[in-house]
Parts: sequence; C-alpha cells; structure tokens
Amino acid sequence: MDTIGYRISKARRHMNINQKELAKRANITEGSLSRYENDIREPKAAALRQLASVLNVSIDYLLGFRDEMEVRPTLSDKTNLEIEEYISKVSEDLISGNVMFDGEPGNKEAIDSMMKAMRMGMLLSLEEQRNKREK
Repeated sequence: MDTIGYRISKARRHMNINQKELAKRANITEGSLSRYENDIREPKAAALRQLASVLNVSIDYLLGFRDEMEVRPTLSDKTNLEIEEYISKVSEDLISGNVMFDGEPGNKEAIDSMMKAMRMGMLLSLEEQRNKREK
C-alpha cells in the first residue's frame, strides 16, 4: 500500500507543481511538506485537509482508503462551456461597437483585456462558491 507521503507527492507531480508552490498554496512550510512526502512525519488533520483541497483530491485518497486518485474537477465541462459562450457573446458585442468607451468603440487590446479579466473573475467566483459548498 502506498504511503500518505507517496500519495501527496504523486498528486503534486500530477498537478505539475513543485514542493515550494504546494507548500505556499496549502499554507504549510516547505520543511513540513518535505517531511510528509518523505514519510518522516504524517500531516495532522488540518494540514491533510489543506493538502487535499489544493491537490484537488479526496482525503480518502491521501489516507489510502481509495486507490484511484480521482482528481475532482474544479469546474464542470458544462460550466466552462457556458462561461466561454458568455464571454464570446460579450466580446462580439464589444467588437461590434455596441459598447462604447469614452464615446468611442474600444480597441482590440482593451477588449481583450476586459475579456481576460471577466473570465478570471467568473472562474474565481465559481471556485469560491465550490469552496463554500465543501465547508
């Protein structure tokens, strides 16, 4: 059976992030994470919960109750498609000149910047909503 440390390391590598980044995201020290991954120490419940959340896996997987990693999607494909459809429609409206910036149609750079900000805002809102549901 795989150890907790091995499973943390495997999930981290699956996300393609280094120990420093995982430690930062999980709000634990790099040293603690290294000790967990090297099976020197086992994480307490709070750290385990943070690691599972950041790694997007279940605590059951990290503890070895499940063999499959079962990475939880942060957004469903349908939700992601809905966001892209909405962003596309708004972008078309902006490009067609239906929305004015200081009395003039916006230039491509301004529109692209707005679309990136809107997409990021929508994704962050969905992520916050998911986190609230999990509590």
